[in-house]
Amino acid sequence: MEAGGHACTGALAGAVSSSTVGALTGADLGVAGTAVGALLGAGAALLPDLDADGATAYRSGGRVTALVGECFQFLARTTYGKTRLPHDPRGDGEHRGLVHTPIFAASLGLLVGLGALLTPWVTGIAMIMVLAPGISALSRSGPRWVRRRLCTDQDPVALLAAGAITWSLAVAGAMAELGWFAGLSITMGMVVHSVGDSATRSGICWTFPIRRRCAKCSRKSGARCSGARWRRGHVLPKSMRWSVGSRGGKRIERTIELICLILVAVLLIPDAAELARTLG
Repeated sequence: MEAGGHACTGALAGAVSSSTVGALTGADLGVAGTAVGALLGAGAALLPDLDADGATAYRSGGRVTALVGECFQFLARTTYGKTRLPHDPRGDGEHRGLVHTPIFAASLGLLVGLGALLTPWVTGIAMIMVLAPGISALSRSGPRWVRRRLCTDQDPVALLAAGAITWSLAVAGAMAELGWFAGLSITMGMVVHSVGDSATRSGICWTFPIRRRCAKCSRKSGARCSGARWRRGHVLPKSMRWSVGSRGGKRIERTIELICLILVAVLLIPDAAELARTLG
């Protein structure tokens, strides 16, 4: 799935779950809860592609996010090389490898939550790094007038917007409560990304580091298998999967983006109405 589809599905997941995540983590963001949840979900759903040069999340923060991406890629290559079994596919395991696994998503979210206990700076930096690609990708998927007027589809502008949102939350005194909210949102968004990729023909390694029979041996009854840790899985039957970047795939993903954006807008209505009453 491409960046727009990931961002929109992540935004919907973040908007739907924002109140639940807030209740679980003790973060009370008031009327901003759904919007912040949607933006965090959108950005988090792009983070797994830090393992791909030039991806939205990779370039969103300039050299900083590029450096994080290089570190993730090195970690993915090293892990693949150390854990690869005889029937795992050849290659370096960099893209759609470790960084796309649920165990990595859970670990990163946990690190952000624990880091926030040490200093709110961890939360602030994580928020900016997650919000920036989310704002950029959602702007490209949304109406053209948004891009023309706000220019938030451009990475530097999206980065400034992410910084402004984070600063506003800090001034409002919400930053101290946002650590676990951000951590859980990051984990959820990254898992949503993996679901999106699993709907395509690419798939991702859902069960790493569990040793399994490879796909070829699984089709042969009684065949001995040397094992595979990086066998990719899918959430849709083979006949329903699409190729990323194909004409049909683009139509499917554009439809998904449109539906998700409409649902997010509907979910924002109660908060917007409450904000209007407060200001009135």
